[in-house]
Parts: sequence; C-alpha cells; structure tokens
Amino acid sequence: MKPFGPGARRLARRWPVLLLLLLLGTGQPALAQGPQGKPFGLGLTLGEPAGLSAKLWFDSKSALDMAFGYGFFPHSGPAFFVDYVFHVFTLVRPRRVPFYLKLYMGAGAKAGVWYYRRNDADRHGFGIGIRFPIGLTMVFTSAPFDVFLEIVPSMAFVNPDPVYFDFDAALGGRFYF
Repeated sequence: MKPFGPGARRLARRWPVLLLLLLLGTGQPALAQGPQGKPFGLGLTLGEPAGLSAKLWFDSKSALDMAFGYGFFPHSGPAFFVDYVFHVFTLVRPRRVPFYLKLYMGAGAKAGVWYYRRNDADRHGFGIGIRFPIGLTMVFTSAPFDVFLEIVPSMAFVNPDPVYFDFDAALGGRFYF
C-alpha cells in the first residue's frame, strides 16, 4: 500500500516552485541590505540539502533564507526549506577588511522525501518539520556575493516515525541581483 496518492506526490514535486514564485511576487523590499544593497541572492549550498540556495533581505537585519536540493545523508531525498533569519550581531565590520561577518539565528520549516530499501521492499515517505538555523554569513562590500556556514537543529514529523530529531549543516555562497 502506498501512503500517498498520485495527486499528493504531484503536489509534493511542485510546491517548492509555487512557494518561491509566491515569495518573489510579493514585491521588492524597500530597504534591502544584501551585498551592495541588492536584495535577492541565488547560489549553491553544500550540506543538507545540497543544491540551490536563495536569500531575500528585508532590511539590514532580517531576511528569508531558502534552499532546494537533494539530501546528502543516506535515505535522504529531495528537500526544501524556508527560514526567517535575524542577523543578531555583526562580529566584523569593514574597516580593515572588505566584508561584514554577521551572526544569524532564525526559525523555519522544512519538507522532504525519504526512502530506503528494507527486506526487498522500497519504503518511502514525505516529512515536514521545523528548523532553528544558527550561522555566520560573510557579506562582501566590494562584490555582490556572500558566503555562509550554518548548523541547524531540527525536528521532523515523518511517516512512520512520529518525531525525528536531526542536525543539518551547510556551507554555501550566493550572488546578488
């Protein structure tokens, strides 16, 4: 017996794209403070998940951080997350170096597919969860680019296990438009 019908599987494949289009269509932030004042960044992330990363700055302290990719660990599949992050402290200012180094924290949601083979039968499921990212971002002043490193304690609600505690980690960079 399959836990999800074809309609649910079709929606699970398309909802990250629909959410991204909805977020991008909400208008450009007036006081965005990404690298060189550019509000939207797109790049790559390595870790959990490995894939595309996007960030939309609202002001100099808050942003929406998103990623879509494929899980790195065994039994992982396609994954998507969206976090609201708040840059709580600037560790390094661009006096002698060409970048800001900011500490950020936030909260968000994740969704993904997991699978594994057991007793010659494929098992899979769809899970949703909550995330609490903590990271550092290096925002360059002379180029429209940033680099980030984060660790993310998370809790997923998956089928068949009721609750699954996890730690994600990622290293990546984004180019800003």
